[in-house]
Amino acid sequence: MLNLTNKALVSPINKNSRSKGNRDYQEQCVRGRDGNQLMWDDAKGNPTNEPGGVFGFIHNFDRVEIHMITKICTTDDRLPSWSDNVGQTDRKVLMLSPLVCVINWVDWIELGGAKKVQGTTRVVGAHDRLSQLLRERVGIIEYVGETGEIIFNNNSTK
Repeated sequence: MLNLTNKALVSPINKNSRSKGNRDYQEQCVRGRDGNQLMWDDAKGNPTNEPGGVFGFIHNFDRVEIHMITKICTTDDRLPSWSDNVGQTDRKVLMLSPLVCVINWVDWIELGGAKKVQGTTRVVGAHDRLSQLLRERVGIIEYVGETGEIIFNNNSTK
């Protein structure tokens, strides 16, 4: 069974549509709609060492959009539009699956998620509960690195 507990990252999305982070997020939304690969920077220190973990776009006080990390690439794979992300040019690039599920803010807080997220960071206090929630709601049971498949258990309780 997939153990997601050591592999969860979240990144906040600024509500201000003119902010750099919001523009980067909107760019990823367009990429996803166009069938292109979703991607995002790893956290400071590049803690993500293998695919199969969870990545969440945090919309503070509203929701968390959950994706799977399907591949980890070098800094050479950064998008040209990210060139002005000063201080982040040394971060690996995480390739993300399409949206897996959305967790509302009340559920996120009940899991033990941070009440406000600032900067891309590892999920520390809510690992086990996040993993359990994904098994219950979505039925994620395995990530197959060789094929990039996420295997779902259709018998999960949602």
